[in-house]
Amino acid sequence: MYRFSNSLPYLLARLGVRMGDLFVRVIRHEKLTLPMYRVLAALSEQGHPLRLGEIAELTSADVSTLSRIVAEMSRAGLLTRDRPENDQRSLQVALTPDGAELASRLMPIAQHYEEVATGAMSAKEAAELKRVLVELYRNLDRLEHEVEAGLIEVPAAAAPKETREAKIGARTNAKPDTKGNAGRRRKIPRK
Repeated sequence: MYRFSNSLPYLLARLGVRMGDLFVRVIRHEKLTLPMYRVLAALSEQGHPLRLGEIAELTSADVSTLSRIVAEMSRAGLLTRDRPENDQRSLQVALTPDGAELASRLMPIAQHYEEVATGAMSAKEAAELKRVLVELYRNLDRLEHEVEAGLIEVPAAAAPKETREAKIGARTNAKPDTKGNAGRRRKIPRK
């Protein structure tokens, strides 16, 4: 039987939210949010400028939100934003020296959080867990296709009591009460 409190999305979200909240307690001293850290870490890990869409893919952020975050980080001197001459519609984002230095100080803290979270797991078990999580994420492509194709729909809900009573009244051809006989209905034979 499906149980919300034991469902995979709930357990993953619960873990992610708790780790994120604890990490924010540290990075807020650097005037960063969790999405800002993710941008720094993604750029640091890749080691070269990235287009906004590439950062969105790596951080699971939508491009419009990411655009605002990148603009704020650029004003803070952590990133540069340039439009390549050969593609004026694209925006290339790169770490500044200050951004790279900040990422290099924060990423070991993130690694420590991961080590604490994996606890008594061996390195092999932790690697297997990560492999499974990546596989689960890729499996969601199937769900995306099913949703886009309209193959998954919410079953019709039971009608609220008022609606059920209204439907019953319509089926039985209830007449307005003119003689003080509240709720009196005349049955209509079904064909």
